[in-house]
Amino acid sequence: MTFAHKTARYCLAAIFVPLLFLSTEAEATPETAPIQPTRTIPSEHTEIRQLTMEFRHPVTDGTLMRMIWQIDGVVKDAFSAEEIAERGLNPDALIPCLAEFVAKEFTNGRRLDIRERYIPWTPELAARLHAVIAAQNLTAENDYGARAEAVMNPAYNILIAYADGRSLYITSEGQTLNEHEEGIEDALLTWCDEAFTTAGKQAP
Repeated sequence: MTFAHKTARYCLAAIFVPLLFLSTEAEATPETAPIQPTRTIPSEHTEIRQLTMEFRHPVTDGTLMRMIWQIDGVVKDAFSAEEIAERGLNPDALIPCLAEFVAKEFTNGRRLDIRERYIPWTPELAARLHAVIAAQNLTAENDYGARAEAVMNPAYNILIAYADGRSLYITSEGQTLNEHEEGIEDALLTWCDEAFTTAGKQAP
């Protein structure tokens, strides 16, 4: 699968999965007994089952897109050849990964793929993300998918789904960020950058 196909696939997932979850909940709820969405805060120990984050930054003659997902990746994309041999891993096996894709979309419709990288998804990586969620109080930012439906090309669109069925849907108010939203974006991108930097230092 090419980079462009991957990004298109996961862009659609980030947009439509929240809407799918919401529509499924609506269909399962009797009209005579509407149930309000739960606002219970997910426990920091609750397993993260899905993570999709998309960030859009206007640049000269286009938009820089940075897409970060928790996906099943191929071992040979997440580990060096030396580490694969040292650990006796199957290079073609699938493992949970944190993936990052960076691309530029030009105003004329052309697309330039810039970067694609993977690291293994680990409990330590998840714990650091839980810490960011708590520090930024992201549960208070949950818009339950409402902005994903209303905002065209938001500066960021985030979905964090937990094993216990709860989810956080966090979308910026518009195409540009206010000061509060800049803090959220900076915290999440710092978590991602540090994850890849740390993984690189640990590789043999």
